[in-house]
Amino acid sequence: MNISQMNAITAHTLPANTNIKNTETEDHFNKDMKQTQETSAAKKDTPNIWRELSEKYDITNASFEDLNAISTALYEAGHISLREHAGFTFDFNRATESLKQQATGISPHFTMYATQANEWGNRNWIEEFQARADRAFQYGNIIGHHTNNNLTAILQKLKL
Repeated sequence: MNISQMNAITAHTLPANTNIKNTETEDHFNKDMKQTQETSAAKKDTPNIWRELSEKYDITNASFEDLNAISTALYEAGHISLREHAGFTFDFNRATESLKQQATGISPHFTMYATQANEWGNRNWIEEFQARADRAFQYGNIIGHHTNNNLTAILQKLKL
């Protein structure tokens, strides 16, 4: 290999950055954003949402659907972030079933949950997220540990 020899390289130029705006899409997006912000601002005026949710749901004996409803209400009221809402509403049942279908050799009793549900499918979600935090810590997943501890703290506000 002769490194003192240069090969001809075709120069490529990138097209000039064009500022073409799709005003129709931009206007629609801005309208949607304004409407979302106004809705969120209106819903933030719900100081009793924690009490109302804790009276309606028992977070220590709730279904995944109940957890979804709680999370949605808190998110829409502006009391939790989208990331926290996503953490609460990630469906471990569907994820487990998908893994079982896609991977070979997985036990039919495998579950991604850290705690057992009762015979009606309800579980103590405070214990579930604390167990997830503990499991993440055991595996050295500090971000997962912190995230699940945060979710646990949010759910503890719903405990009567």
